[in-house]
Amino acid sequence: MKKIELKTRKLIRAIFGGISLTAVAFVFQACYGMEPDCIYDTHLSGKVMSKTTNLPIKGIKVSVAGSRSYGMTDEKGNFDFYTCIYDGNANSIPVLFTDIDGEENGSFRNKEIIIDINGQDEVKINVELDEKN
Repeated sequence: MKKIELKTRKLIRAIFGGISLTAVAFVFQACYGMEPDCIYDTHLSGKVMSKTTNLPIKGIKVSVAGSRSYGMTDEKGNFDFYTCIYDGNANSIPVLFTDIDGEENGSFRNKEIIIDINGQDEVKINVELDEKN
């Protein structure tokens, strides 16, 4: 008899534990919401060059303002990454070019450009950065 009571208690605890976990998840979602769904993904790629030397620049962070999407330039100055577009009516997005490697490859001014995406799945960007004096 005691074995049956013990098993019943364990079962009841498991059921209430599951219900409690579900309730916590529901409250969290209700309070903080969920990240909005992507309307579409856009593949950004391109090359970053020095305006004065016309050589590729390594170590430039290329990111989309207001998102977590970014890519880094390689030794040839190339980058590529996907970014999530949340607004189906967005025809353009701001893209930031930030020198994050310090003096390793010279020092370059940060730059922001607005690119037209117009619902394209893929956009190629070539940009030249000015050196800091």
